[in-house]
Amino acid sequence: MHKAFSQFTIKSFDESEGIIKGIATTPATDKVGDIVEPLGAQFTLPIPLHHEHDRKDVVGHVIEAEATAEGIEFTARVAKDVSEQIAEVWRRVKGGLIQYVSVGFRPIAYEPIAGGTRFTQWAWDELSLTTIPANTQAAIMATKAIKTSLSIHMENAMTIAEQIQQFELKKSAALAGMDSLIAKGVTLADEDDAAYQAHEADVAQIEKHLARLKNAETRGAQAAVAVGIQSVQVIDNAPKGTDFVRYTKALALSRGNPMMALEVARGMNYGPRVETVLKAAVAAGTTTGASFTSLIQPEMMTNEFIDLLRPNLIVSKMSQVRNVPMNIKMPRTSTGTTSGWVGEGRPAPITNAAFSDLSIGEHKLGAIAVFTEELLRRSEPAAEALVTNDLVATVATAIDVAFIDQANAGVADVKPASIANAATTAATAGPTPANVRTDVKAAYLNAATTNQPLSSAVWIMHPSTALALSMMTNATTGLREFPGVDFVTGGTFEGLPVIVSTSVPGSAGAGYDVILAVQNEILLAEGGLSIDASREASLEMNDAPTNNSATPTATTLVSLWQSGSVAIKAIRGITWVRRRPTAVYRISACKYA
Repeated sequence: MHKAFSQFTIKSFDESEGIIKGIATTPATDKVGDIVEPLGAQFTLPIPLHHEHDRKDVVGHVIEAEATAEGIEFTARVAKDVSEQIAEVWRRVKGGLIQYVSVGFRPIAYEPIAGGTRFTQWAWDELSLTTIPANTQAAIMATKAIKTSLSIHMENAMTIAEQIQQFELKKSAALAGMDSLIAKGVTLADEDDAAYQAHEADVAQIEKHLARLKNAETRGAQAAVAVGIQSVQVIDNAPKGTDFVRYTKALALSRGNPMMALEVARGMNYGPRVETVLKAAVAAGTTTGASFTSLIQPEMMTNEFIDLLRPNLIVSKMSQVRNVPMNIKMPRTSTGTTSGWVGEGRPAPITNAAFSDLSIGEHKLGAIAVFTEELLRRSEPAAEALVTNDLVATVATAIDVAFIDQANAGVADVKPASIANAATTAATAGPTPANVRTDVKAAYLNAATTNQPLSSAVWIMHPSTALALSMMTNATTGLREFPGVDFVTGGTFEGLPVIVSTSVPGSAGAGYDVILAVQNEILLAEGGLSIDASREASLEMNDAPTNNSATPTATTLVSLWQSGSVAIKAIRGITWVRRRPTAVYRISACKYA
């Protein structure tokens, strides 16, 4: 920051308010020869008032200022009552011990002049009370002979490169002055001759100083030490799954053509990750492609979407299920061995255990979500969030229904059976709290008699059922019968955690199922996720379509092309199986009051 020192004349004091009113006057030109124009000052009030240019020593603020050709008149308020240190500065100003102000500023516009620089525009940053005069002539006389500009004393705050630039400008100005004198076309005499010689002397002096500066710059460059550059990691702060949704939208708008989708992604500024996947011309997240292992971005995008999907699934909320690979067989004991006591000299009994294979297949779930082209073309976060939520809901609902609905008996090589299918089932004992405890007791007894460890067991119920249980109160005490149940988060029910899901089968009129599942007895296998899109298909807009190509029936179809819509088909690899049928107990038609 540059500084201009000047003596100031105090016009009046206000003891009670700590007000100083004065005018900044101009000292004699310093030996650098630079000038700051008072009328070029640019400032916004209030301006900090410092003591001796110490930014940590703020003593007040300039609250009024007016720049004129004669100087800068100012009014400053000293916060004399804030601390003893500021009060001491105030006493020194009143006693005449501090007679100067220093204007701290940043140059905005300037021009070279003979022997220095004229700053025509400058930003006024601060005003300091100081005891340092600009030169020995800055005394009372300065207040009598006021000039039209404010000369400056600049601290050596400029870099060598900035000084070289400054002196090159001064040299150019001196040479221009010489050329203007020669251009008169006459012999130089008297004042012209003296001016020319002065310019020559300035040029010689400036060139000598420029040589010093350039030598100093060279020495500095040779002594410079290389600074190690830290690596910079750019992290995308977009919500998880955003890139996968953008990939899906680009593919849908391009009718499944990866090359066209790449241009769509570029036009909508979807980012390098999406473009990398589309350049590879493979479906994001497929695990069957031979070249998939060489692509990191598709796997990351797919995993992000799957991570977004998992919290919405019943099976993903079951933290203690066993994760296994797809398409494997696991041996299990169907009949255990027996043992017996052996007397002295008696033979030990012989027994054989019977084993069978438990097969974990390879199943894929497909779900279709339909969007309008207008929605897919919109790139704002709200539109992308809508597409994300719809895709998540479509896939999650299909998986949950297949997982928990006891009516799902499974289809060989197509889909796995529900964990509740063919499970031990008992109708609810009734709607009262006593009936609830009867149902719970029967479920726990079934687990105990079949040697199922309840330490990993979990209740799965509809939010309506959880709400009814949480609202049950004791008629005598008025206390809640099952205070641990929470119809939003699940909570706990009779000592075990609760998972709530609207996919639990049932109805408000007939009641919903309540399922007790031992998590360690459920094997889960997960695969990848692939996406396909179409704008030419005709769809049966139904979550339980009846049409098939073998036995077609009359039904209402909607043309995507005619309605300006796009269908996105998500294929999710996932399957599960119970290790033993007794791992699940189902209470049907629960309509607790």
